[in-house]
Amino acid sequence: MSWPSHQITRGPILAGLMITVAWIAFAPENASTKESRDNSTDECDELIDIYLPENPQYADYVMRIQYSDRLICLARNNALYRALLRRVGLDRKYRKEAILGLAAANDTNAITEWLSAVRRLDQDGAELDPRAGDRDTSDDEWNSLLKDYVALFADFKPSMSQKNEISSAMVELAVDGHAPGIRKLAYATLVNLDSGLDRAWKLANQSHSDIVDIFAAGPWISSDEIKQSLYAAGLSMEMGDASLERQFIRFLATVPGHDTEIFTLLQGYLDTPLQGEAIRSLLARDPEQWPLESVANFVDELTAIYSLLPPKARTKGEGKQLVALLERLVDYLPNDEGAVLRARLEGLEVMEIAVMAMKEQMAFDKDVIVLQAGQPVEITFSNNDTMPHNIVIARPNSMETVGIAADQLAVLQEGARRYVPDIEEVLYQSDMVESGRTTTLSFVAPEEEGVYPMLCTFPGHWLKMFSALVVTHDKHAYVAANNPLPSRDTLLGIKNYDHEYPMLVDSLRKQDELRSFEKGKAAFNSRACVSCHMVGGKGGRVGPELTKLGEKQQSHDILRSILYPSEKIDPQYAKAEIEHLESGKVYAGVLIPQDDPDTIYLVEDPLTECEPVVFRRDEVDIVPLKVSPMPEGLLRRSSPEEVLDLVAFLVAGGDPEHPVFNRAETDE
Repeated sequence: MSWPSHQITRGPILAGLMITVAWIAFAPENASTKESRDNSTDECDELIDIYLPENPQYADYVMRIQYSDRLICLARNNALYRALLRRVGLDRKYRKEAILGLAAANDTNAITEWLSAVRRLDQDGAELDPRAGDRDTSDDEWNSLLKDYVALFADFKPSMSQKNEISSAMVELAVDGHAPGIRKLAYATLVNLDSGLDRAWKLANQSHSDIVDIFAAGPWISSDEIKQSLYAAGLSMEMGDASLERQFIRFLATVPGHDTEIFTLLQGYLDTPLQGEAIRSLLARDPEQWPLESVANFVDELTAIYSLLPPKARTKGEGKQLVALLERLVDYLPNDEGAVLRARLEGLEVMEIAVMAMKEQMAFDKDVIVLQAGQPVEITFSNNDTMPHNIVIARPNSMETVGIAADQLAVLQEGARRYVPDIEEVLYQSDMVESGRTTTLSFVAPEEEGVYPMLCTFPGHWLKMFSALVVTHDKHAYVAANNPLPSRDTLLGIKNYDHEYPMLVDSLRKQDELRSFEKGKAAFNSRACVSCHMVGGKGGRVGPELTKLGEKQQSHDILRSILYPSEKIDPQYAKAEIEHLESGKVYAGVLIPQDDPDTIYLVEDPLTECEPVVFRRDEVDIVPLKVSPMPEGLLRRSSPEEVLDLVAFLVAGGDPEHPVFNRAETDE
């Protein structure tokens, strides 16, 4: 359950603040206003003084739009104090400062201001940092805020008359509280105020939902004796539904003593839908107090539960908590059994790997990754580049097969923007990830040892954007024996050439050396040229058509443009980043020339026949990218002879009868 932040009517506020609100929210620090600071503001160099409207409602609105790290550094006033008491995620010391500050400003006392703050919270709700957007406050955020209120009340010493006032208010809120958690705050305060359970228990038993609330308040009860009384009351009850049972299980995490009994009770929930709650409560208790003769069987039970979880579930809440609990229990097992459990956990626990596409480098940030055979793996892939990328994991010795097949998908327009060939060499694949986005790829590492290529199959990228996944039956032994790890090229058996332009030009000028048409054509098809360029009516349509290239450029110019594609970029095919000024969203792609200078057309993926994104020129900021869509290093794997054959193929425009070729070869 969540509670939306309080909504103030926008009309009058916007009318009154339209001119000044932008300045108020993000005004620079006023160096002339250096107010004294106490220990509560030691994160700030100095306090920031901003103008506030006199109307409290408007002043609260101004505070609401401040980022939390700025909010705590504003000059102190009542509007700020009210904000500190509602803002989620702040340190408790700021809330205490706010209550004491309001008490001083209003000439009241801490108890009065605490109660007023609770009532405001019930009426108006909690408040998130503006950067959180329009989402509702989560249950965990509410609990953290209310826990601060319970702790703050314990810091203040109410008089007898104040106790009566607080007591009456808590009874009222326990029955009629609106905001999430306010009722359990009321019950916890009432029990702590009475130093007993009787009145709160009788009040809660008037309604089934209130019984849920009093168990939810259990962890906030300060007396161990009262917690034990509430525990006994829970054991004597018939649990009516899952919500009540869930709160009772959560409460068991904090009950002092009764360790064997609570261990057995929680263990009984492991095969129920409340398994996750039981594991969380077990994790909060001390295993040293559990019956040791039962721990070994309990470990087997937990391990069996964990092994049945799919890989994705093992990296999230319940899966992580299961592992944490098992890791704690290892120390309570005999040495041999503990060693076996550690080995089993290593094989079962998900290996979490973060991989990033580096901006304008056409590369993953990890060249070599070592995996345990049969271990679940979760790769979180973040695309920090301006182009789309994906992750494809292929069988050993199949990178070229997969890459060339992916390039052909762009030519045939059959890839549906995924560009992953449907062939047996492909083992695992992610979706195509746009710039600035993230995806997760979950799989179980192969049982067969070997080096598995991980590549991006966006056409042309695979030649540069790849890593080596080493799968071994003993990851630790492999890493220890291979320090440092071999390079990705060595592991994948890739031979690279460092081409020197002057030497290749000298070879081009030797007129007596005829080139191979078949090898030139093979290089054009296997080095990603075909995915973007058309020669002789075959190929992609993203880059310029190259059939007549030999009539316009000399062979050495063609060679240079292949080796250094970003040196001279045709404006018609240049990439750009466009930032939409209002939303702040950034787009990347190829600009399509238009007759109307006030209209901008951008194709994010030029390899597909997709609709362009259209902008008005005054709505965007355009940043031309200095990197060609054609990546450098495409010919690293081609020998000098293959490079020269490719240049000849382009000079000839794909014509096997061109004089540049060996006629004897083509006649065969």
